[in-house]
Amino acid sequence: MDDRAGVVVDVAVTTGEQSEGEQLLDQVARIEANIGQPIATVTADTAYAHGANYEALEQRKIGAVIPPQKETTLAGRMPLRRFKYDAKNHRVRCPGGKILRPSGQAARGRWYQARRKDCADCPLRGRCFGEKQKQRRVLIVKGYEALLRARRRRARWSEEDQRRYQRHRWRVEGIHGESKTQHGLRRAVRRHLWNIAIQAYLTAAVINLKRLAALLWLIFLLEWARKRRSEPIRMVWTAQRMPVCENRDAIKRAA
Repeated sequence: MDDRAGVVVDVAVTTGEQSEGEQLLDQVARIEANIGQPIATVTADTAYAHGANYEALEQRKIGAVIPPQKETTLAGRMPLRRFKYDAKNHRVRCPGGKILRPSGQAARGRWYQARRKDCADCPLRGRCFGEKQKQRRVLIVKGYEALLRARRRRARWSEEDQRRYQRHRWRVEGIHGESKTQHGLRRAVRRHLWNIAIQAYLTAAVINLKRLAALLWLIFLLEWARKRRSEPIRMVWTAQRMPVCENRDAIKRAA
């Protein structure tokens, strides 16, 4: 969605097996190609709060108003934020001062593991991992440092950032509701992914045409009032980005 005009600028249909957060970077590339302009700021919900997304947006100098997810820690485990990550040397330092080194790749990042003898006599062992484990192992996700920076920024969000995120919530969710209640996107009318994609594309096109028709109607009313030399017609925009005349009597007098 474009924040200023309220139009749909990109549509992508995937299966439920794919994470929507992993679609963000491809969406940004498609949108910039469609509108022919660089994106200044991206707003999204926590499903898009991936370290890789924060890192890529930083590299492209795009502002990210995306609230990061809170760190989840199992009971009896030292939280990951207590571990110091050294991206240059690819190692992690635990709260006890020991070094965890790479032990394997994962889909989301890389595993780091301490040596058994380092954890055996550690005074923090009881607070770091369970009794059945021999050493601590942590997962450092892709873009971990950018994720940490995003968490620090979230605690200092400005009023403008708060406003943008609130606008994102009602604007994007409002379009979802409009497409379901007014245009039948609550149910698939055909089988198979491609047919559902066609339904989604046509729905987005209809929503944009409605915005265009509303804008043309507004231009017509303003031009009509100017030619009639009547009282200026004051228009306001609803939450659905549809113009509504604030002083309807002006139209009657102009007629």
